[in-house]
Amino acid sequence: MKKKIIYTLLAMIAAGTTKAQDFHLAQYDAAGLYMNPALTGMFLGDKGDYRISSDYRSQWKALGIKPYNTVYLAYDMPYTIKDKKCGFGAYVINSRSGNGHFNTFSFMLSGAYDIMQGSDKHYLSAGLQLGLFNKSFDPSSFTYDVQYDASTGTFDNSVNSMESGLNTSIFRFDANMGIYYKYRDESKKWHPYGGFSIYHVNRPNETFTAYKERLPMRFNFNAGCDFILNERFTIVPKILYMNEAKVSEFYAGLAAFYKMKDNNFQPMLGLDYRHKDAFVVEVGLKQDKHIFRISYDVNTSYLNSYTGGRGAIEFSLVLIGIKGQPLFIPPKSRVE
Repeated sequence: MKKKIIYTLLAMIAAGTTKAQDFHLAQYDAAGLYMNPALTGMFLGDKGDYRISSDYRSQWKALGIKPYNTVYLAYDMPYTIKDKKCGFGAYVINSRSGNGHFNTFSFMLSGAYDIMQGSDKHYLSAGLQLGLFNKSFDPSSFTYDVQYDASTGTFDNSVNSMESGLNTSIFRFDANMGIYYKYRDESKKWHPYGGFSIYHVNRPNETFTAYKERLPMRFNFNAGCDFILNERFTIVPKILYMNEAKVSEFYAGLAAFYKMKDNNFQPMLGLDYRHKDAFVVEVGLKQDKHIFRISYDVNTSYLNSYTGGRGAIEFSLVLIGIKGQPLFIPPKSRVE
């Protein structure tokens, strides 16, 4: 019992829940709307009428407790209003801890505006998100001192915990904004990009009690560059820096794509390092505009003594479709 309590506390600290941090994703660039509102409906050169993005992450199972799970789902599309290009969409993200059933659910409407309006060489957009989040927990899933039986040395959950009248669920308004740039001159073999976004700009109150505690703003900066080495190979070095409540997180990584001969498949391999936390190994497969990826976090932090390096597993799927056409078209039936 004592070891399980220690593991639970360590997982809570590592996940950032004790510091009111947002939940992170290893495949942050697969969850575009969660990374930057300015990417809403902006496909960065890929032709399509809509995009469906999803991500699933499970972590800390190695600690012998119920894992922390995060599920992300988004839909967005480009749109034209009076010859002005913009984008609209929405996403939901739900994060649930194993112990205490602490749950955070967010629903955000998202919009973006193409500032450069179809420039052949430069892409620049700004975005805004408005929505709600819900935080809740289940007090019956905890054990309390009044439930401790000294004669057996165990807790009896059937004993009344005397914890009643608690506010166990709150809803709050939330707002995010961002800006994004990419150089996309097709005559060049390098296409740098960068984005900056701010989350919780209204700083909503996140407590369950009468005492007010404002949710700190989260600042995101990401950058990278698509390097086309030849007709087969493309490599993408990239970084991400996040800061929230004086706590920061830094990623640096490299992804490589190989275009196979005589078909439209591109296997990919990636490696990221999250500073003082984990190495992230990633593999995936891209078909035209669709891409599926799977990654695993190899823990390198102080928790390595408890986890043996085992961290989190994550899956993502991004689909870009065209209206009136099947979402998946067999390669042999395509007309180039």
